[in-house]
Amino acid sequence: MIYLKSLFLAGCAVIFGATSFAHAEPSAQAQKLPFREDQRAAMEDFVRNFILDNPEILMESVNRFRDKEVKKKEEQSISVLKENMNFLSNPQHPRIGNPNGDITVVEFFDYNCGYCKHALKSVQELTQKDKNVKVVFMEFPILSATSTLASKWALAANMQGKYWAFHQAVLESNAPKDDDNLIKIAKSVGMDIEKAKKDVAGKEIESYMASVRGFGEKLSVTGTPAFIVGQQIVRGYIEYPAFQTIVDGERNKSK
Repeated sequence: MIYLKSLFLAGCAVIFGATSFAHAEPSAQAQKLPFREDQRAAMEDFVRNFILDNPEILMESVNRFRDKEVKKKEEQSISVLKENMNFLSNPQHPRIGNPNGDITVVEFFDYNCGYCKHALKSVQELTQKDKNVKVVFMEFPILSATSTLASKWALAANMQGKYWAFHQAVLESNAPKDDDNLIKIAKSVGMDIEKAKKDVAGKEIESYMASVRGFGEKLSVTGTPAFIVGQQIVRGYIEYPAFQTIVDGERNKSK
């Protein structure tokens, strides 16, 4: 409202100023006021009535401003991503697909996120159909303490080469992400439970998760799922066909 009002006041100032300058009182000229108080009141009434009669103008202004802000933030995030691409080479990151793939897909997710469950199907289909993609997983628990616990168990699974099996099983399970259920899943995928318990409680996983959280915050990741596809950031769940289209688009850019 203030933004739109300012625009109209500026425009009206030109109109009123052109007709009033010759007739302005000396005191007004001396004070260098753009218009008299009665003119200001008239303009404010005009702006108010115009907005009430044309509310779509206000929404258009708000939407344009929002779109500009979103675009600006995304450009900043892309710049930060390019500056921190070396973080993705950390061997601690769980990964699947082609190790030498020409496109890297990175997923930020939370095991308690409903949309992440749906995104699992997109990732599964992508890696099954596109044999030149590498997928890197970023444990990004933001919803609850059990999200953090599940991520720690997943990283313990990664230390035993069981990550992908564990990851899929946890996302496909509707059971609470507590120790009992996570241990059941760990057993089902063949993990060494005693070793996993030590790793889950250890400092190595805790330190690693802190580094991932810091990376996500630099990219302004505030929700899950979120993806990096090549050098593009995609926020939110996407179905496989759109996913493949984005991957192909990034692949074409690099050619």
